[in-house]
Amino acid sequence: IILAPMAASAMEYQHKIEVKDMAFSWSVDDQKISVQLTAKTTGWVGIGFDPENAMQGANIIIGAVKGDKFKVEDHYGDRKRGHSSDEKLGGKNDVMDAAGHEKDGVTTISFSIPLKTDDKWDKTIVVDQPMKIMLSYGAGKDSFKTRHPYRTVLEVNLSTGENKKIK
Repeated sequence: IILAPMAASAMEYQHKIEVKDMAFSWSVDDQKISVQLTAKTTGWVGIGFDPENAMQGANIIIGAVKGDKFKVEDHYGDRKRGHSSDEKLGGKNDVMDAAGHEKDGVTTISFSIPLKTDDKWDKTIVVDQPMKIMLSYGAGKDSFKTRHPYRTVLEVNLSTGENKKIK
């Protein structure tokens, strides 16, 4: 018997937040956060941890699916209205266990990232107190340069799942 790796979408997540046409599901352990983002779009989906001024300062993970291929990248909010890949900035892509699929106009990506890295373009993800989380998705195009028709900012305790919308 050949065992295939478990599909990312089959993972049971500890917490889930649903916002306009988008869902953020996650689980945390003492080393990493495992995330699934789903949005009613054929464009990209993204999450930003701890933004300071709009996108600036956020540890951003963004992903897109085209056919049977997907890409999930580690970015940093290097300006108020934009971001660059950690690799372009001289850091590294800390995304692990990435997966993605698109079906019936819904894009889903999943990944894990360490709670703490030695990359200066990543922030430590604090799980036991409220943290600003930015959720967004792009419309129709898989280019990470296209603007988002939807974005929201929540304050989330990643340990308990408690959350409130702040923008």
